[in-house]
Amino acid sequence: MEETILFRKTWDPENEFSLNRDEISHLKALRIYSEKKLVRVLNGNGLEWIYEVDANTNRGILKESKTHSKQNGISGIATAIPKGNRLEWLLQKGTELGLTHFYFLNFEQSDRKDFNLERAQKITEEAAAQSKRIFLPEVFAPVSLKDFLKTYQEEHDSYFLMDPKGESKLKPEYFRNSIWIIGPEGGFRTKETDLLKEKKVLSVRAGDSILRIETAGVFAASMFRYFTC
Repeated sequence: MEETILFRKTWDPENEFSLNRDEISHLKALRIYSEKKLVRVLNGNGLEWIYEVDANTNRGILKESKTHSKQNGISGIATAIPKGNRLEWLLQKGTELGLTHFYFLNFEQSDRKDFNLERAQKITEEAAAQSKRIFLPEVFAPVSLKDFLKTYQEEHDSYFLMDPKGESKLKPEYFRNSIWIIGPEGGFRTKETDLLKEKKVLSVRAGDSILRIETAGVFAASMFRYFTC
């Protein structure tokens, strides 16, 4: 029997399950709407309900409920916003590779500052469903570097800056429960580099070439996956 994943963050299993219009279109695109199937409904935070849905119908019967345990730790990036559809690409690939947190930052030289949080969360849901992730990554609306460090450094101990002129080389331990900061393509202003030094954020070299924002993000996500699997 075919199987598919849908995310519904506020789903109440006391309600009758019914596929909505977008979900029906999605299943038709996958060519499984006309077949009997199992639909795994996830809330993105560890709860799962499995429904059996007959061919060419939108109503399902609850067959099983599950609770998944979330592993502790964070695999996150705090990054400038890439231009155009490169933001969508970063969210997709970062989710597929297992990032747990996407923090977006507005730097003084950021080329792009517009951001649609609802759209970004929708992209991660679609990527998580495609890659069969149970837990959704958290996505945060943009703030300044100063506000980010003030708010989140109290919660997380390990921060690293990806910098071609960094003072340290890559080490496996840098990708265990940490957040990597990725700057704008226009570079940091003096005020920002002074702030990073003041907060004792270690700068790390990932080779000598200059990476685009989304390339650096996917590189960090790949390293998290490699060193934590």
